[in-house]
Amino acid sequence: MTAPSLLRHRRDRVLAAMADADLDVLVLGRQDDANYASGMHRLWTAGTRPFGAGCIVVRATGRTHVLSSWGAGLPDTMRWDDLYPSTWNPRVMAASMTMVPGLPEARRIGVDEVSPSFTRAIGRIAPGAEVVPADDVMTRARRIKSVEEIERIRIACTVAWTGVTAALDDPTNGVGAAIEAIAATGHTIPSSAPRVHTVEGAVVVDLGVLVDGYEGGLGGRFVDGERRSSTALTEACVAGATHASLAAAARGRWLVRGLGMGFERPVIERDHGAAEVLDPGMVLSVCDGEHRDIVAVTDDGPRLLSPRPRR
Repeated sequence: MTAPSLLRHRRDRVLAAMADADLDVLVLGRQDDANYASGMHRLWTAGTRPFGAGCIVVRATGRTHVLSSWGAGLPDTMRWDDLYPSTWNPRVMAASMTMVPGLPEARRIGVDEVSPSFTRAIGRIAPGAEVVPADDVMTRARRIKSVEEIERIRIACTVAWTGVTAALDDPTNGVGAAIEAIAATGHTIPSSAPRVHTVEGAVVVDLGVLVDGYEGGLGGRFVDGERRSSTALTEACVAGATHASLAAAARGRWLVRGLGMGFERPVIERDHGAAEVLDPGMVLSVCDGEHRDIVAVTDDGPRLLSPRPRR
């Protein structure tokens, strides 16, 4: 379970971002956004979900409400009456949402995703409200990581190394060995499709895993168990780094993206993110060809969160 202090920190960041955007209510459909705001772990399923009002944050009350018919995963910072039940009937859903304190009176409602049916429903639930996009609100809330969040990501990277080690020990069954080893640690949700294959006597691995909602991972070309790929792009991830400085450090096809509870911004690659500048407190997944590491941007330079654990 996530520590209550971390849950309160995340909720306070969301409420502050809502205040900056002058939002009375925030409706979240993305699973990672809902998890960040509420701390409640809903049932994980492979594939995608259609948009639904999975989490509602009300600024006036400071409460978060989650779409769930059961209390499993309910954090200490929420109560049973903060839940509203799932249903296939839009009228029943609308009636449940009407009971959320502060929603019917809302003046401005932000959404991270939207569907035509939701737009019609919210017009009945909160007839005086303006519905506005709010994906940037959650981006601002999640962009800078706390010390606790960085530690969670570091732990997830350590778990990912468990799978890498198993894959290197048994490359002919690399993916299966990696999944089995990670599952033995008690973690079974991948953050990306695991990749293990051999090329010219080397083993190329890329593994990612979610631990308590936070992503960790790494990748590289291994020869005799050691990574043999460039770390120049990782070392270039300093505070103030720009697209140009990152591109100059890259050696192959590259991608620098935000990382935390899923795929986050910034997203910087050859033809994208030209205006982005790295800030202290960001955590990044840094890919340069086959090499991938996780780094935290600090005032003193990049802090590697995915070093090989000492044996």
